[in-house]
Amino acid sequence: MKKNNTRYSVFFGNIVKIFRVACFGFLVSSTVHIAYAQDLTISVDPRNTNQHVAFGGDGKLTIKDWAEVNVNVTAQKLYSDMDLSILRVPIFALQPISDNIYDNVITVVQAVQSVNPQVKIFASIANGDGYGVDHHGASKFPESMRGCCANNVYTLNLTAYAAYLDSFMRRMNEAGVNIDYLGPWNEDPASESDYSKTFSQMNNLGNTQKIGLEAWGLLTSVSNVDKIEGHTDIIGSHFYDDGRINDQDAAWANLVNASSNPVWYTEATRYATADNIGLLVAGMDNIFPSIRSGAEAVVFYQVVKRFVYANGSELPIKYSGFKNLVNNASGKAVAQTTSSDGNVSAVSFANDNTLSIHIINKNTSSQQANINLGSNQKASGTITRTIWDGSNTEVSNQYNLGGNKTWNVTLPANSYVHLNVPFIDD
Repeated sequence: MKKNNTRYSVFFGNIVKIFRVACFGFLVSSTVHIAYAQDLTISVDPRNTNQHVAFGGDGKLTIKDWAEVNVNVTAQKLYSDMDLSILRVPIFALQPISDNIYDNVITVVQAVQSVNPQVKIFASIANGDGYGVDHHGASKFPESMRGCCANNVYTLNLTAYAAYLDSFMRRMNEAGVNIDYLGPWNEDPASESDYSKTFSQMNNLGNTQKIGLEAWGLLTSVSNVDKIEGHTDIIGSHFYDDGRINDQDAAWANLVNASSNPVWYTEATRYATADNIGLLVAGMDNIFPSIRSGAEAVVFYQVVKRFVYANGSELPIKYSGFKNLVNNASGKAVAQTTSSDGNVSAVSFANDNTLSIHIINKNTSSQQANINLGSNQKASGTITRTIWDGSNTEVSNQYNLGGNKTWNVTLPANSYVHLNVPFIDD
């Protein structure tokens, strides 16, 4: 289903009465503000909504530590407290299906579904051996599968690969694990024929939905989506070519509009393994365009290692920030949101009476943002403003608005700011 990606222009020049909010958002005075064209304006239309977004966590190359160190605590923090709803697990073609690494997969799935039985399982071929050695391209498949057929990707014996996938599905099923989504290729140049030959020779797919492409770069996904989507139920893309793209919203919208299937961002990775406000802001900046442009799921890469450690301890800045995003998107649809400053990015989610606005300020100085509501809506009631910056992690305050269509909010330098806004019809 195509998404509505229409952009709305920002109207400047209105004289509006607003409440002036100090640096941490406390109500200090009332004044009249003139919104000039040079002002930073964030426009949100809470009645112009599109898709709901599911958020997931990847454990493909960290599955062993995840399973063997403190699996119950990590499952609780990620799939109950954070409320992720998709778990991405590995298929290691280099390992026999009897290998203990698949016991690790089963352990993690069972721990996750014990805290949230509704979590969906997404199995994807891994770029590694499961024991710390990376393998990309043809090297992630055993030599016994290669050198068979010149017309197949990596000259693979796709009959043998389909049989391996069937055996994986069978082992999971015997352990009581249902695979909801299956991705047979991961950053591989698989053709329409490769998808067709692989899926058509499988016997154990059942009702599992097929995920395709998972290309290394978004531009490759856009170029190739029409070749393989007839063989898939979901189009997944990675996004490591972000440095080559000037307008990320437009690139994601191109993929969404080119696909007749739902589009997922299947490996969001731009937040690294350390923990600081810069990595939180960079991670938000990387996923906001996909959400604004119609992606229906975002899967965070290596959640055990980048959000929580295998021992269950948190990386507090990234974990709390992304948890706040996921928790406040739940039950809400993406609302049309634009910013007049390229260094200030925002995404919003809305239901019938609550608007959740997430803003990152990439500027090295504090900014005053004018929030404008569209569709004859107005903020009314208690606003909760929560900030993450160089000195604060998840610090909240509240103030009241009484029917404001526009008001000012301070965005600290290099920060993530969340606004929880009750709204009503004007």
